[in-house]
Amino acid sequence: MLRYLIIESKNEIKSDEQMIVSIFSEFINFDQIETEQKAIHLYYQQETDVSFLDIILNMMSDTLSDLRIYVSFQFDNEFDLNTHKDFIQRKLQSIPFNKYVYLDDKVILKALLDKVDSEMKKFIFRKYLNDSVMQESIKIYLESNQNMSLAAKKLYVHRNTLIQRLDKFHQTTGFDVRIFSDAYLIYHLMK
Repeated sequence: MLRYLIIESKNEIKSDEQMIVSIFSEFINFDQIETEQKAIHLYYQQETDVSFLDIILNMMSDTLSDLRIYVSFQFDNEFDLNTHKDFIQRKLQSIPFNKYVYLDDKVILKALLDKVDSEMKKFIFRKYLNDSVMQESIKIYLESNQNMSLAAKKLYVHRNTLIQRLDKFHQTTGFDVRIFSDAYLIYHLMK
């Protein structure tokens, strides 16, 4: 699975590039590194349980720099990753720099909830954008007050089938509708 990080600075990042890359290299093996004027893009493949929020907060306090980090979810191929990265870079421009230090798809959706468009839906739902069965399952589950048994009855499916659908949605999108905050965002996005 392909993933990426975007580390942005308010100022030119070139002077801090070597330090940033070396710190993150302690936790992740990067396949590729790209540097722009105010951002560094780090590409990697492995799963990690590192707290990127803690790392960026420590870096900010050590360097006295204003930084923020975007952490992507996983992608199956490089084309999807690059398309998503271009989309995220456009969305990051509309989020005030000092509002968030740590960003991911959930934080971006939450920050831009009043500006949801079809492009946002496409990137959040991914392959389930036009999957009426998956969307109906999620909608019924949420409208059943996240009651798995009641939703399964309404959908005329076995409870385990519904659980498997929600698991697949979580694995693909990173949003777990069994968690209230994720459920709220997805339900709002479905309207």
